[in-house]
Amino acid sequence: MMTRSSPLRRLLPLLLGAAMLSACSSDGGGFSQAGAMLQGVAEGIFSDSDTPAAPAKIDRKMAANYPFASVGVTIDDNPQFLFLLANRTDRDELYTLGYQVSIVLRDGRLIRTQGLSRDVLGGRWEGQDLVRTALTAPGPVTGVRWFETSERGIVTHEAVCTAQDFGEETVTVLGTPIATHHVSEECKVDDLKWKFRNEFWIAPTTGQIWLSLQHVHPRINPLLIETFRPAS
Repeated sequence: MMTRSSPLRRLLPLLLGAAMLSACSSDGGGFSQAGAMLQGVAEGIFSDSDTPAAPAKIDRKMAANYPFASVGVTIDDNPQFLFLLANRTDRDELYTLGYQVSIVLRDGRLIRTQGLSRDVLGGRWEGQDLVRTALTAPGPVTGVRWFETSERGIVTHEAVCTAQDFGEETVTVLGTPIATHHVSEECKVDDLKWKFRNEFWIAPTTGQIWLSLQHVHPRINPLLIETFRPAS
């Protein structure tokens, strides 16, 4: 039995509402299909049984149904959700789950969330992202980045981080093995008394982050983000 309430359990009413909005789309396209899929998955996340069902994973066939860039997002032992690309700038990509839950990735880094029990409002750093710097560095590299939360008004927090490339690792995405480098990043946020560790699996030739485990807030568990169809 799950011993605590997970973020997606608290999100269930929002997810179902988003699913209904998407399913009611009149264009009959991919977002309407995504809404129907979301409704079915969200309704099946939690049951009255003391034994939770095995986590659901998006398979290749399901991901291929949508002609959009997409990522899979998992929190805890909940089913994996399919987020579709809704907007893109030079560096930022907005992925949505229906209309009320979204994430923003900047060069693969999670910088903004909407609809979680605790959200991050934005993130920034100077120069190249530390994780990408670590890909070509001979050893650990240290840097600073900042992010905003809004629990007691908008507050900017400073994270001091050290990243290191731990070498080649092969990850499997939608059944396909992909050669990557595993970069680990340890961070400390003094004003929140918070230490955490992010993990990234990056294709060294293209810089594409295929898999990552990223924290956004000390009160929720990290998001496991899997790239299904890259935006570029």
